Amino acid sequence: MYVKRHAVRRGEKRYVYLRLVESYRDDQGRVRHRVLKTLGREEELKASGQLEQLAGSFARLDPPLHGVRREVGPLLLVRHFTAQLGIAEAVDRLLPQRGRSQLSAGEVVCALVASRLASPSPLYDVAGWASQAALQELFAIPPALLNDDRLGRALEAFHPVAEEVRGAVALRAIERFGQDAARLHLDLTTVRVCGAYERSALVQKGWGPDRRVARQVRVLEATNAAGVPLYVRPDPGSAAELTLIGSALERLRELLPEGLVVVADAALGNIKPLCTADQAGLRFVVPLRMVSGFRERFLSEVGHEALRPLRYVSERERRLPNARRTRYRGALRSFEVEDSESGERRSFRVAYIHSSEEAREVGAARERALATAEDALRRIERGLGGRHYKTKAQVDRRLARVLAPVEGLIEAHSGLADGRPTLAWRRDKQAIAEAARTDGLSALCTNLRGRLSASQVLRTYKQQWLVERRHRDLKGSLKVRPIFLQNDDRIAALISVIGLALLVFGLIESELRRRLGEGAELPGLLGESRSARPTGRTIIAAFQGLGLTYTPNGIRLDRLTPTQRLILDLLDVRVPWPEQPEPALSKCGRWS
Repeated sequence: MYVKRHAVRRGEKRYVYLRLVESYRDDQGRVRHRVLKTLGREEELKASGQLEQLAGSFARLDPPLHGVRREVGPLLLVRHFTAQLGIAEAVDRLLPQRGRSQLSAGEVVCALVASRLASPSPLYDVAGWASQAALQELFAIPPALLNDDRLGRALEAFHPVAEEVRGAVALRAIERFGQDAARLHLDLTTVRVCGAYERSALVQKGWGPDRRVARQVRVLEATNAAGVPLYVRPDPGSAAELTLIGSALERLRELLPEGLVVVADAALGNIKPLCTADQAGLRFVVPLRMVSGFRERFLSEVGHEALRPLRYVSERERRLPNARRTRYRGALRSFEVEDSESGERRSFRVAYIHSSEEAREVGAARERALATAEDALRRIERGLGGRHYKTKAQVDRRLARVLAPVEGLIEAHSGLADGRPTLAWRRDKQAIAEAARTDGLSALCTNLRGRLSASQVLRTYKQQWLVERRHRDLKGSLKVRPIFLQNDDRIAALISVIGLALLVFGLIESELRRRLGEGAELPGLLGESRSARPTGRTIIAAFQGLGLTYTPNGIRLDRLTPTQRLILDLLDVRVPWPEQPEPALSKCGRWS
């Protein structure tokens, strides 16, 4: 059965009709054709959208030929977790679609999530990837329908409801997989974008982690203690960190039950935002900034003699001998502050933490800065009276730039002698010694109640690497860049979809680790049959090369490796097809 174009001339006009034609054999075995139905005029079907619906219907019914192979890879895992999270249902509930002839917005989102996990690449030729992957077999999504226009329209439709879908999927992950959302680690990262984007309200110039200004989109992630990014949201590239984190906290407070503990970086480390968070009922662990005055309060109220050794070893130092490990000392003290808006007194607690490694690095960095400044001062001294330093004003301007990084640590004076500028300087040893008193010192502020120790506060904050690792997965494993889009709505929607893929990525890792057991390794996960603790990246890589084949007896899956079979069994993933039979050897040693 197929669709045939039939042209008819009426006078000078030419009309094209679409007919549904069936092939059959007559009594003599000859191939004949008969028209089952005239579908209508081609131009009218195009104008009404019915032609696209027909094409979609036929795409769903078109079976591949025997011998055709499809790449399965990690799609078995992706289908299982997207179905458990109800991603397609959450999207389609907000963006209902008529009939089944075309793809719904939920199906497009699931296809993009599957594409990003199974074959991370820019949003280009998704239909080409889908035609080689088992997308239709597992998700019932015809590859022919994933053209660029449909993907773009689906992203534009998804953007207004992305926030609601994010919340619904996060709650589903908490409910279905028992993910703990009592403590969330918040952090911002940037996605750098190439291109002009002159009229964009999303892609804007802003400061990045490398302290450079570039066109970017900010991405906020909230990861739980198991390393699952429950909430990923794109924001304008020029927006202030404090504003974005504040709005995210309000949304999370609405979404999650009371008692949420937030661990964030120093963006919240000023007194005013901490008072606001405390007033809103949020619990937090946040490092204080220097402007909060914690160093002065430490020297006047606590002192180094009050610090006690803390039993904490970071993951990267566990295999090092004790002599090479960082030594931590700390003390927990009350921290009374005044709310600048209400005038109320608020009582926090601060864990003063001293790190031997940080103290060593800070001292070395200061010494390097002093040496660099002194080299620059010697060059100025050699050039006094020359064309660059003819006047005292020229010398003073240069001194201001040279001494800025070591302000207060070097005393330098310029003058005039016989009409020629002079220069004298020396290190201020007393100021250097005073600055060194707080080397390696940090302060972690919290409003957690109950019994608490400096070690507990330190351990809680040191888990911030969980969200930073998800930043790496967003840019590395899932390849959020480059973004071949210009429309703001489409860019924001695509990053939101990749955020859902990152949630699935984290769930796969978290669930497998939980079912393996604390600290257990998965046999055969790495090359040469080596065991390792599973990560999202290695789990997905373990399924690369797995495919299916259409045979006269139906679909047959390639034989699973012991590692693949163990992963599927641990995660309760059902395999929908039988495996290829294991080849047997004849008695003479040949394949039978």
